[in-house]
Amino acid sequence: MTRIEAYESGRVSEIPSGWAEMSPEQIRYAYRMYGRCDSPLEFNVRMLYHLLGLRMRPPKGNAAENVYLLCEQCLGFLFKEEDGVARLAFDGVANPLPRVGHRYGPADLLQDLTFGEFRAAAMAVQAFGRSQDPSDLDDFLAILYRSRCRKTNRAGRRAGPMSGRGFRRDRRAAARMRPWRKNLILSWFCCCLQYLQREKLVLSGEEVDLSKLFAPEGSASNGPAVTWNDLLVQLAKDQTIGNIDRVDEEPLFSVLQILWSNHKEAKRYEASIKAQKTH
Repeated sequence: MTRIEAYESGRVSEIPSGWAEMSPEQIRYAYRMYGRCDSPLEFNVRMLYHLLGLRMRPPKGNAAENVYLLCEQCLGFLFKEEDGVARLAFDGVANPLPRVGHRYGPADLLQDLTFGEFRAAAMAVQAFGRSQDPSDLDDFLAILYRSRCRKTNRAGRRAGPMSGRGFRRDRRAAARMRPWRKNLILSWFCCCLQYLQREKLVLSGEEVDLSKLFAPEGSASNGPAVTWNDLLVQLAKDQTIGNIDRVDEEPLFSVLQILWSNHKEAKRYEASIKAQKTH
């Protein structure tokens, strides 16, 4: 947290120094306000006042200079520059928007998704990245935010099927979401996706590095990278769980744990073969 002291009044306040220190409400405010402001400077000023719990009043004179300086010193983490354009740089894995209307999104770091739901969402994001077609984004949103049903899936989530009349309703609801909500959900999911592919996490008490699962096959570093679909087919071929449909029904984190176990087993086998050749 960043400590700010107003010498005139003696008031001392603390504001977040990173996205991880912001509350879900503050994150939602940031995305909602970003689309309304005419410039990053206006956004920063409004954001600073909100974080300080102050009523927004346009600063004037010396006060304006102090406010702009505080924005520059304290709120730089909010943005990253892409192609010369400043964009919000959200980097959290906790879901800042658990619910939209009567539809509920996944838990933090996508922990209650099935592998099939996760793959479908990831493929919809990839499709949107290529096409920039809003319908692809709506598909993605409908996959994550579906109506609840009575039956609980193997990941412990009560979400309706990803097909049929109910899903078509979910997709229409997703299309009506406000743009800032769509952007926030997309940013959060991409953060989770990158975290799973690049960072270390703990599964059943063991620290694992899932980035090793996505290394190119063979010794050539420029070989084709492994995809989530490749991992699905690999599990189905091994019959570790069952066929492709059965693998898709499993909780995401259960599949990740099995993939990591298989990866370690393969490395141990490679090491034993290499040891035999040296003797």
